[in-house]
Amino acid sequence: MLSVISCATTKKLPTEEPAAPTAQQPEPSVPKKTEEFSKTGFVERLNETLKTKTPEDALLLYDTLPVEYADDFDLLFLKAAILVSAAKYDEADILCKALLVRQPDNTDVMALAAVIAKAKGDTAGRKTQLAAIIAKDPNNSEANIALADDEVLKRNYNTARSYYSKALKDEPSNEEALVGFGETCYFLEDDDKAEETFNTVLENNPECDAAYYYLGKLAYADSSYKKAASNIEKAIALNGTNFDYYLDYGMYLRFLGRLADAEKAWTEAIELQPDYFLGYVYRGGLYDEEEKLDQALADYRKVVSLNPSYYFAYESLGLLALHSQSWTEAREAFMKCREVNKTNISYPLTITYCYYKEGDKINAKKYSDSVLRTMDNTSVEYLVLRAFHDETGKLPLDQRISEVDSQNKKGKLYFYVGLLYDMFGGTEIAKQYYTKVVSMNCPMFFEYRLAEWGVKITDGSK
Repeated sequence: MLSVISCATTKKLPTEEPAAPTAQQPEPSVPKKTEEFSKTGFVERLNETLKTKTPEDALLLYDTLPVEYADDFDLLFLKAAILVSAAKYDEADILCKALLVRQPDNTDVMALAAVIAKAKGDTAGRKTQLAAIIAKDPNNSEANIALADDEVLKRNYNTARSYYSKALKDEPSNEEALVGFGETCYFLEDDDKAEETFNTVLENNPECDAAYYYLGKLAYADSSYKKAASNIEKAIALNGTNFDYYLDYGMYLRFLGRLADAEKAWTEAIELQPDYFLGYVYRGGLYDEEEKLDQALADYRKVVSLNPSYYFAYESLGLLALHSQSWTEAREAFMKCREVNKTNISYPLTITYCYYKEGDKINAKKYSDSVLRTMDNTSVEYLVLRAFHDETGKLPLDQRISEVDSQNKKGKLYFYVGLLYDMFGGTEIAKQYYTKVVSMNCPMFFEYRLAEWGVKITDGSK
């Protein structure tokens, strides 16, 4: 018997005789009501599991299906879709094919079969399914979007736009089709239609980052850099992990003169994709412009290590390597330039110069001789390279260069005359030529910067 008396109670209670125990009557048993199964409830459980757990956990729910629902078409279709999410493509494929046997004209199953075929790398199978959908439903949005996406990858923007347009006949508010249609309008330079389309997207969904991204590109094309930056900032606020957004953001900021912020944007892009070369190209160009030459050189080195076929970086790399007196690196960079452009006299001249600076006179002469054999021996370019080969300034270089009509070509060749004297000890004469180049105020050739640096070096500064 439980005590209900407080410890503080002092009054003695009367003693009672214990009552005789009575047999406890059992309560009547009531059978538990079995919870009735419903497809709707099962689908809700699937959705909740997919939100909070994994596709594999959702698949386990199929073990709880009543026997009479084990062959339900709708639930099996959902199972096939979940198998795709779980990357169990072979199982999904088997199930999908079984469903198509039961309902050969079901375009939803055909669309899922196309997704499975793509995941398995079955290009022919995917095309077959998409064609079957279009034959059944010419404006089917899902199939037309898939076909359009394929054409975008091939840069067939007119064809892609046509497919997106058909998808929009089926679903006028389909965001994927609208974004694709706007994108193809942008690439086809139909800017007014592109802007109208992306504004429609934002009316339907103010949180579509892709729409802000393209509105930024359209504003940039119109030289509205502030508007472009504002739009891309909205895109980044909605999706801060997109490499392309930061790449474009840096470009807009650079045009606004916000160079420090541009650097931060491109650094963010690099952090998102450190093994992709383009972020280093943009940031390296900015460092180069700001005369942060060591940092620029490091970025250009990264560019060519990640993408050795990116020709445009080699000239900048060679230029900055010359500045840092990394002669072998500079020579190798200009050799890459020479592979692509064999008509630019700058490259054999700098390559020969680098060989000399490496202390390799034999290869300097061997290389320059191999180029001289291919040149017109009456040209002024031949004469300048011959002077490097022969290590002499006694040829009539000044007279021949003064007859050149192009200011850029004239300035370039004067620089190499200065470099010739610089290399063989005539630093005062070299400075005169560098100064002559700089005074021309026509920096349309990379040697102009070398001449500027040459003037500073001969003045005792760097």
